[in-house]
Amino acid sequence: ARRYEWTDISLDDIRTVRKAFGCTVNDVALACVTGGFRRLLESRGEEAHPHTVRTLVPVSTRAPGTADVPGNEVSLLLPYLPVEIAEPRLRLAAVQDRLRTLKASHEADFGDTMTSWAALGPFLPVNAGIRLGMHLPQQVISTVTTNVPGPQQPLYCLGRQAREMLPYVPIAERVRIGIAMFSYDGTLSFGITGDFDAARDLGLLAEGIAASMQELLEAAR
Repeated sequence: ARRYEWTDISLDDIRTVRKAFGCTVNDVALACVTGGFRRLLESRGEEAHPHTVRTLVPVSTRAPGTADVPGNEVSLLLPYLPVEIAEPRLRLAAVQDRLRTLKASHEADFGDTMTSWAALGPFLPVNAGIRLGMHLPQQVISTVTTNVPGPQQPLYCLGRQAREMLPYVPIAERVRIGIAMFSYDGTLSFGITGDFDAARDLGLLAEGIAASMQELLEAAR
């Protein structure tokens, strides 16, 4: 059983923050998610310390010029979200610094190397290893956050314009909340999936993401 919430943010507002603080759209989006989790933790009376929330962030490993080739080519980063930081500008700077540090450490390259090795191995041993890994309990990842760019022009079906596209990411094992971000026609939508019993307050997370964006926007002006 799952719960689902969503919130929308203007891409123009995100670009305003990006230009003001010299970061990327993904940095801003992840900073908003961080602010949302901080609000969620505070509402639950839980401590927000530097190692409270670690997220899995998929990253593309495609070579330039291969965007139209079918199939997924992704690795991952595992940053801790700086939920302990109350000031929105400092929180954004911390997100930017942590992602930059992980990219410089080539963490994503290691994941890409592992999947490349798996592609060269016999199917049965690789399959057995993956199945074993999926059954091992993990204590590391708290959530997953994925950002996928979508079309920035209106799309139509049978003469009707698609107003919104709400993204979804599945959750499993100990991951109780997942956030999918998808941009469409000037809007970045955050689709939040939660375990039905463990995440009854997803609305607070959605409100916190929107409120964090507003804080950053006010700071940027």
